[in-house]
Amino acid sequence: GERCNVAGSIMFKKAIVNNDYDTALSIALKQVQQGADVLDINMDDGLIDGVAAMTKFVNLCIADPEISRVPFMIDSSKFHIVEAGLKCAQGKCIVNSISLKEGEPKFKEQATIVKNHGAAVVVMAFDETGQAAGFEEKVSMCQRAYRILVEEVGFNPPDIIFDPNILTVGTGLPEHNNYAVDFIRATAEIKRVCPGSKISGGVSNIAFSFRGNEAVRRGFHSAFLHHACKAGMDMGIVNAAQVG
Repeated sequence: GERCNVAGSIMFKKAIVNNDYDTALSIALKQVQQGADVLDINMDDGLIDGVAAMTKFVNLCIADPEISRVPFMIDSSKFHIVEAGLKCAQGKCIVNSISLKEGEPKFKEQATIVKNHGAAVVVMAFDETGQAAGFEEKVSMCQRAYRILVEEVGFNPPDIIFDPNILTVGTGLPEHNNYAVDFIRATAEIKRVCPGSKISGGVSNIAFSFRGNEAVRRGFHSAFLHHACKAGMDMGIVNAAQVG
């Protein structure tokens, strides 16, 4: 469920900015009641004190017996906010996300903190050179991260969730035409060379060129998920209403 993300829900953002945590909690509860498997919590906004908001909201969520039934995805581009969420949460969380973007020492330091909290982690296919777009880059970046996490940090492979970047097709640029196929092929290869790991991705990115045309987007999402899941994709971020 993505409604507890200040970037994904105007209503949720307004509640947090106005210190209206009753409304924020009701949004979380509604998602759980509607069948969300995981609750994504993100407080990344210039108007919000991320650490304070994350701490308060996670504490309130764990005190609610219905909301606390599902695992939380502690989601932030700022690692100190992730840490604040991990310190409050009970049970097993998923951290979203870490990557090799800032180099190996930083990656290992963050991965160790996540592991010490007993959480699973989403690892983006990013390194010091940038984002993985093609098949080979996706596989090599994930393989490198896997080796560091398993051999050097001591991570349990099923706690590693790779996001090999679902990128937009149909942009009019020929170099983007193969992005969907590259992700599907990379999924199968990553599962082979990184045994035990999981694969996730932001499904709605694929048809971003067609926003506003719901019938086409639904078709894209459904066809893409069909092939990606067959290749070994385990989970994805998608609006369930946009899947046929």
